Amino acid sequence: MLRSNAHREAVPARWHALRPLRSITIAITTAITTASATALAALALPLPAQAGSLSGTAAYRERIALPPDAVFEAVLIDAAIADAPARELGRVLLHPAGQPPFRFTIPYRDGDVTPAGRYAVGATVRQGERLLFTTDTFTPVLRGGPNQPLSLKLVAAGTGRPPLTSFPLGRLPASWRGDLAFAGGTSRWQVDLSADGSFQLRQTFLNRPAPNRFDDIGRWRIEPGSNRLVLRGGREAPVFFQPLEGGAALAKLDLQGEPIRSRQPDRLQRLATPQPIDPRLHLVGMFRYLADAATIRLCATGARLPVAMEADYRRLERAYLKAQPAERRGQPLLVNLEGLITNRPSAEPGQPPQRTLVVERFVGVHSGRDCPEPNTSANASAARTAATG
Repeated sequence: MLRSNAHREAVPARWHALRPLRSITIAITTAITTASATALAALALPLPAQAGSLSGTAAYRERIALPPDAVFEAVLIDAAIADAPARELGRVLLHPAGQPPFRFTIPYRDGDVTPAGRYAVGATVRQGERLLFTTDTFTPVLRGGPNQPLSLKLVAAGTGRPPLTSFPLGRLPASWRGDLAFAGGTSRWQVDLSADGSFQLRQTFLNRPAPNRFDDIGRWRIEPGSNRLVLRGGREAPVFFQPLEGGAALAKLDLQGEPIRSRQPDRLQRLATPQPIDPRLHLVGMFRYLADAATIRLCATGARLPVAMEADYRRLERAYLKAQPAERRGQPLLVNLEGLITNRPSAEPGQPPQRTLVVERFVGVHSGRDCPEPNTSANASAARTAATG
């Protein structure tokens, strides 16, 4: 009995001796379990997005100093998706641009880059709405391997160089045409875009008797981010299109610049070669006659054209000379007229035909006035005001 009691007393003694060791084991097991759970939880958390970047320089050959308000812009796009606007992956603005060479870095998210993508970088230099310089191609990038520094070549806009590229429109100049439905029938649209930022537009109502054709001219731009094409001319409101497939087509948008929800055709297709219209419309511009040569700077586009000495030109010339004091002869005056912009032989031998203004009906001369601000509805209202005196 005494042995039994001693045995019973000895067991708790050994148990108490082992309790510290058991506590250590439990603590270690708990720590391992907690660490494993923490590690698994960490694996389950979303990882931060990895960021990449493309760096480089851009420059042009001309020895031209940029104005202080010039803006440099470089953009990274993916044009691999058919029948859809190119997807913008990154953009950088240098405002003010300063002077070349322009050093830039375009950030992008690695998750946006896939093997199926077709990536390219292009750049422009603008002063307000005016395109000064642009890349004439989009440089392919992100084709595997490390990102190499880019060296982009900019060319001057509207200087007689080969057709320029203004992504997402493709190479310019270019023409697009298509038949679109409206409440009263079908209208045929044609849009001509030039690399200098000017456009020509013709809308013909096919089910109406003549005059059923309305022409317009003005300035175009691509909106950053949305890549919408915006045309601002003599209409009260801008006209919106969405470039598709790298400029193969233009989708007509509504008055607010949103997609048209309809099963009716909404596309203008790019023509194989540019076929610019000869717009016939009311025009306002700064006319000048000097040394037996007549020119006009159109308010809608800023283009300077020779004026043909035919049709109603003589009335314009006489009114201009009458409105000018003798000591100010040769200074530009604001005029408005109905005219035709078309090709005429160049005055310089051996040169190709050039765009020329034909005055079909002279309306008036307006001393002491200049062109209204471009690309605003005030332009259209000013033209109507001038037309009525």
